[in-house]
Amino acid sequence: MSAELALLPGYLAAHLQLTLVALGLAVLVSVPAGVLATRRPWIERPALAVAGVIQTVPALALLAIAVPILAALGFQSIGFLPALVGLTLYGVLPILRNTVTGIAAVDPAVVEAAQGVGMTPLQQLRRVELPLAMPVIVAGIRTAAVWTVGMATLSTPVGATSLGNYIFSGLQTRNADAVLIGCVSAAALALLLDGIIHAVEVASRRRQRRRMVAALGVLAVLVVYAAAPVVRGAATPATRPFVIGAKTFTEQYILGDILAGAVEQRTGRPAKVLSSLGSTVAFDALRDGRIDAYVEYSGTIWTTVLHRTEIPTDRGAMQNEVARVLADR
Repeated sequence: MSAELALLPGYLAAHLQLTLVALGLAVLVSVPAGVLATRRPWIERPALAVAGVIQTVPALALLAIAVPILAALGFQSIGFLPALVGLTLYGVLPILRNTVTGIAAVDPAVVEAAQGVGMTPLQQLRRVELPLAMPVIVAGIRTAAVWTVGMATLSTPVGATSLGNYIFSGLQTRNADAVLIGCVSAAALALLLDGIIHAVEVASRRRQRRRMVAALGVLAVLVVYAAAPVVRGAATPATRPFVIGAKTFTEQYILGDILAGAVEQRTGRPAKVLSSLGSTVAFDALRDGRIDAYVEYSGTIWTTVLHRTEIPTDRGAMQNEVARVLADR
């Protein structure tokens, strides 16, 4: 248990980075889009339909889809960016729908009164509609926050560090302590973020200054905690480590650590293991230079990468064919 707890600060900080940035982007996209949809009714149905379709895609599949798309566009194809894209898209629907619903539910008489006293459309939105719709909008943000924390645990197979590292490695190695720590930490973080957002909304509505300061103070601590590793990394530039990939099963964890240790011992260069990667993610990351090496199996290359359907009877011939095609490509 102590060995697992020693990893918690790093995993938690990485999980917070993903969650806070993705949730912030989802709010920045969804609230203006929801306001626009209430002003342009023809936008509402397509916008909600697209967000709904995204929501129906399984979370792990959505993250996996982001990998080849980003690679084709020339962006970072594994790690933080694909996880961030997937998490942001997954957080759009509840905020967008609640923004549209909240503004649409504002009493027409109140809107008419605002127009009657000479408010401009912007003043009407800022002083009347958004304040009255805010509880509904915040409910959507709270839902998105909980979803984002949970989905962030699935970012491990695309190379992003998170509390999911505990869960994926723990399940594969039958390490109940790791699974327990990962699940409890994610649940506690979801409850904490939900409570902070709720406290900010209530304090704003009731004009409770102390409660607002306390809630924002807790949020600020989380932001600083999440940003600290990034700041430390930028302040102390170091040699890029040799990155060893490892897929999501026991043998790969062992082989990854063996290779990393061998690299460090023989070259003096730092090495790290990026574990729990999906098969296609690991291969694409190697091809794109995001990782430097990983152990792969000829059968996986034969069927998954080369898309061969025939069953080879000569092991040596298959090995030679795999080596030849990979070299050509």
